[in-house]
Amino acid sequence: MGLEDERKMLTGSGDPKEEEEEELVTEEDCTEELFDFLHARDHCVAHKLFKNLK
Repeated sequence: MGLEDERKMLTGSGDPKEEEEEELVTEEDCTEELFDFLHARDHCVAHKLFKNLK
């Protein structure tokens, strides 16, 4: 059994076109990335902001 045969067993048919279609069908939501960015931004700004407010 070759590597290609093992790949087909593990991933399905092994057809690259099938894998591309699955990626195109899925809908991505960037909400989690947005919240991560806002959290990081707030963390960086908070230190500078509260130093100036004291």
